[in-house]
Amino acid sequence: MMDKFVSEHLWNKEVEVYFGGDGNQRLRGRVVGSADGVLVLENEGRRDYVNIEKVIAAWEV
Repeated sequence: MMDKFVSEHLWNKEVEVYFGGDGNQRLRGRVVGSADGVLVLENEGRRDYVNIEKVIAAWEV
């Protein structure tokens, strides 16, 4: 379900995702992929692969 939302609304946008706890538990990047429950963010040449189930909130930056 979240994969569909990401592909329709956040694809190729700069986002920040929040995992809970203190404010340091966040990742930021451009959405370059989302499939099989994995969100792919690209930031300064690095790719981060995120388990979508662990994301509490996401927003455009």
